[in-house]
Amino acid sequence: MSIRKFAAPGGAVLAAALLAAPAPAYASGDEVYLAAGLRGANEVGAAGDADGQSTVVLRISGDEVTYAARWHRIGTPVAARVHAGARGAEGEARLEFFAGPLPGTVLGMTGTVRADPELIKALVTDPGGFYANLPDAAHPRGAVRGQFHRLNRPIDLNGVLHGSDQATLSARAGNAPVAAEAAAESGGDRDGQATWWLHPAGSSIAYTAHWSGLAPVTGGQVREGAIGPVTADLFAGALPENATGVAGVTPVPAKVAERIAGSPGRYHATLRTAESDRGAVRGRLGGEPFTHPRALTAEVSRGEQIYTCAQQPSGGHAFAQLGVSAKLRRGIDHSFVTPGSGPPQWIAPDGSAVRGTVVTRVPNGAGNIPELVLDAAQAGADTGLLAHATQILRLSTTGGVAPAGSCEPGAEARVAYGADYVFLG
Repeated sequence: MSIRKFAAPGGAVLAAALLAAPAPAYASGDEVYLAAGLRGANEVGAAGDADGQSTVVLRISGDEVTYAARWHRIGTPVAARVHAGARGAEGEARLEFFAGPLPGTVLGMTGTVRADPELIKALVTDPGGFYANLPDAAHPRGAVRGQFHRLNRPIDLNGVLHGSDQATLSARAGNAPVAAEAAAESGGDRDGQATWWLHPAGSSIAYTAHWSGLAPVTGGQVREGAIGPVTADLFAGALPENATGVAGVTPVPAKVAERIAGSPGRYHATLRTAESDRGAVRGRLGGEPFTHPRALTAEVSRGEQIYTCAQQPSGGHAFAQLGVSAKLRRGIDHSFVTPGSGPPQWIAPDGSAVRGTVVTRVPNGAGNIPELVLDAAQAGADTGLLAHATQILRLSTTGGVAPAGSCEPGAEARVAYGADYVFLG
């Protein structure tokens, strides 16, 4: 993996950093988490993908950067990089996660690279001075882009890899007797470990796999029996050498998805590697209910920031925040628990809910409400879409700013706004 030598960002980056809350000190033994919500509209210098989205989360530990990227409505990325550059500015690539073609069904990846200590220090100190960028074949300079924000809590990167939907089948591959016997028979890897989360439905299978102790992975399959015929090719083609996880959706005949969903114990999930083409590790599928980490990006489909005219300490009157009323994708309702005092809350149709406490505010240009990082507290059902969220980001904000100037006491103003809300856990 090629890593470019770091050079400190220019004055525009440093000026942007002064607007954000100061980052906590960083010691080399700490783990720091950074997150970016990527949009095509954020690209600079060339048009991105108008409806494209991605979430990228980094875990920084010493000189290691572990990345998780999940993308939506863009072509298969040909690279993933960190660039030095403030919001609205185009900057040079400083760190590359992967480059080259990926299997066409892949929608997410995790992996680990090493970075120069100077770059690590700058990323942690001034995350807003850097952005993640994913180019694809149609957008070689970038399909989607987003500035980094420092998180306040650890995040499970496999949830970012997986996305938002609940898987229905799972498998663990490794040292279980059937896996070891199959590995011995097929020349597999006895030391490898892998976990699969699958959701066969309709004419597709959504898949997530993450692993350790394996040679570079070259494919994933569902087989009938431990080493029987291939029932479904989930992905085929070499992944980057640093990859530790992959997710995506592959089309299959509806009857195949139905058979796997109806009798999962007849099937095994298999990972192929450059050293074990018939399968390095495999595990029997099971359909017992289970939970796994998830991550969700939900954009505002209809939203208003609500203000009331209140007396100010100076003695005059001006509009102050009273609440918010918004409907997000997936039917999530967003409001204040108590008008005028909060806290903000998000309630999903399945009964899961969270309340937020603002950690950092980052300006996002004149006429737009700031971007936010919030700590999340559970306030609803212990299962469901939002049940495991611990951090919330409000990103890509548009509009929503309170009217300026004086106002009549008691008057109310509702100002339309847009944003992406990213729920991580």
